[in-house]
Amino acid sequence: MRAFLPDCWYMTGMALFIRRGAPLAFGGLLAAACGNGDDLDPAASERPLPMQPVEVRPAQPVMETPPEELPDEVDPPGTGGVSGIGGSDQGGEEDPGEELGDPDACRTPNGVSGTPRTLEQAIILMNSLPRPTTLKCFLQALERPLSLYMTSSDQSLQPSPGPRSPRTFIVNEPLVISIVLDGPAAAALELGLRTTETRSIKTEIIFPLTTDVNYDNFFAAVTQGESTKCAACHTGEVQTLSPELPIEVFESDIIRPFEDTEVTVGSLRDEHESCDEAAEPDRCGLLSALFDYGEVRAAPLGIMFGL
Repeated sequence: MRAFLPDCWYMTGMALFIRRGAPLAFGGLLAAACGNGDDLDPAASERPLPMQPVEVRPAQPVMETPPEELPDEVDPPGTGGVSGIGGSDQGGEEDPGEELGDPDACRTPNGVSGTPRTLEQAIILMNSLPRPTTLKCFLQALERPLSLYMTSSDQSLQPSPGPRSPRTFIVNEPLVISIVLDGPAAAALELGLRTTETRSIKTEIIFPLTTDVNYDNFFAAVTQGESTKCAACHTGEVQTLSPELPIEVFESDIIRPFEDTEVTVGSLRDEHESCDEAAEPDRCGLLSALFDYGEVRAAPLGIMFGL
């Protein structure tokens, strides 16, 4: 049974802070994550992010193979896809080389991880995408398959408005990121870096991004006195040096989601297929960014994976 905390069903792992963090230039951070403290290294914020220059190139059109060049074993048109290679009438699997979704959608640039597993990799991916960077663009750029866990709980500063728009976690151990498809927190991306099986460093970012993310503004606006806004719900908060960034951050406990509010991948896919883009363009856009670019599956252990 998953624990319950009033007013805050917070991110799978999000709590960080930098005392000298500057105001977030790229759209601001939602006050929902982590802390207050001095950097252990005074020169940390002056260090450039360890990334190579990347070029964001437009997606290339997919060239269809002329019929005369198809291999002999491909089913002739109109045969109903008997062999499972040609026609689609029998529900054959998609060609793994087929371009999915909008050809103009955001793509992961060469040399950048589309499966961020650290906060640093998430920052690099954000900085590699075209500005202004929408949340939809960021989701499109993630490499597939996506491992998801969803909940309809509203006990969070990133609350779900209900099962049709659940809070959706993308699990890339040891990093978990989350969005909500509708409601007041629909522009927010929460990130939680797991440090142990039950604890994490947390932060939250508001999209669209208009400038680059750096060590200072990544955790700005998450302080609350000498603690963080995460501490109201996530207990055991302590100040610590980040295991991957040259800054001091806050770490706190993780809260298990409620089992009875879990939403399945199949249910969310149904919402995508039935979404009325004319009536709900933003919600439908986020659903499209999740489902139209490759395989989506349930995270085997939800957000409570083991390290």
